[in-house]
Amino acid sequence: MATMKKMKTMNSSYSRGCMQAYFLLTLSLSASISAALNSETACLGCPLNADENSPYAKYKNWEDAPASWEEYGHDNDESVCGVPRLTVEQWEKGKYWQKNKPVIVMNVTEHWPAVEHWKKQEMLKRYFDAEATMGEARLLGETGPDDAGHTLTPTTVGTFITQHMYDPLKYFFDRKLRAPQGMLDDCHPYPQPTRAYLEDEMAYAIEAPSHKMKVDPRDDIWRDHLAISIGKDLTGLSFHHHGPAWNVVIFGAKRWILWDHNRFKNNMTRQMRIVRQLDDAELADRVPPSDVRSHVLSSPEWIKYLYPSPERQEEIRAHGHDCIQRAGEMMFVPRRWMHSVINIGDTVSVISEVGHAKGEGKTEEDFNYDPYESSDDEQEDVNDEGLSTEEKIRRRGPPPQWLCADQNPNHPACIFCARNPYNPVCGDGFRDEESSDDSFDE
Repeated sequence: MATMKKMKTMNSSYSRGCMQAYFLLTLSLSASISAALNSETACLGCPLNADENSPYAKYKNWEDAPASWEEYGHDNDESVCGVPRLTVEQWEKGKYWQKNKPVIVMNVTEHWPAVEHWKKQEMLKRYFDAEATMGEARLLGETGPDDAGHTLTPTTVGTFITQHMYDPLKYFFDRKLRAPQGMLDDCHPYPQPTRAYLEDEMAYAIEAPSHKMKVDPRDDIWRDHLAISIGKDLTGLSFHHHGPAWNVVIFGAKRWILWDHNRFKNNMTRQMRIVRQLDDAELADRVPPSDVRSHVLSSPEWIKYLYPSPERQEEIRAHGHDCIQRAGEMMFVPRRWMHSVINIGDTVSVISEVGHAKGEGKTEEDFNYDPYESSDDEQEDVNDEGLSTEEKIRRRGPPPQWLCADQNPNHPACIFCARNPYNPVCGDGFRDEESSDDSFDE
């Protein structure tokens, strides 16, 4: 009996000891978290093995990180940029979103709570667990962020910033983000015409002029859509185009290469010559082999290796723009204008695009499919194993213009025919019937 009583006493003491240890540990963890949230030196959410020299621990503020101004910045000389700079009042009074010309609007974030709430450490405190996705910017430019499939990885705002942001192959740009209401409120007042939708859902309802059949005008109006982009220096989407959109930089800066849609619509040959290298030989004497991962160059690679070509500079400066957008400014990109974007320094921005509604988040299926897999079910009986691209086109027929111009211009068949427009297998759709004065002599 004495032994059993002694064991009960020992068990009771052990239990009390465990509870006390657990309580002390909880207090210790709470104190550590509290200290991390309020410390100027703590790296909230950083990888456990991040040392003091890690970029995740070193750059406490967006402004602390490196910015490639010397190599990629410029002073927006009129001959290079040429985009009108407007006040918010001029933008709204002139309804410039209805015009087919890019503009920069100044001081858009002047009254936005995001200027304070989205400072790096403050964003981590407020929105660490907000959902996000990340992927390689070069690939997101190819497929579009909505259709990137398994090239995307789900994450959170906080995890991306503290563990992935300085990985050169990781970029956060999500048009379907289910942003917390607080993040949306931080960007009020929204720029027009997005703001008008909150007051009257049919304020700017119009039918898309490009449609050949009657459509629901709500598919082509500015709605309550807001996408978020966060990326380090020299990240950004490669050449792509879409519907009219505005992009507001809250922290950092962006360099934009914009190209008029009228110069490449119905002319895939010109499009591919400007935004892609002509062939491997064009890059052979300029690009270290380790810098080129595929036929698609990243935005910095395009500027560094292809843009110096006199023909490309002449085309962009005569029929496009090369501009720097700074914090607080909004860039308006018209419908189908081709554009490539590069962050200069750690950059945070928000985007709204016509026809899109407030994000509802991605589903599991959004991450599971292959964005490069052909959807041509009628050709499933063709065994393409070991066939060249030319032979595949010979069997299937030329790639349709809608595929190459809009959905997947980087499809191997599109690239083959853009580079070989007079090959009989490609038909007539890729031939440049205009004067040869525009051709490249490289």
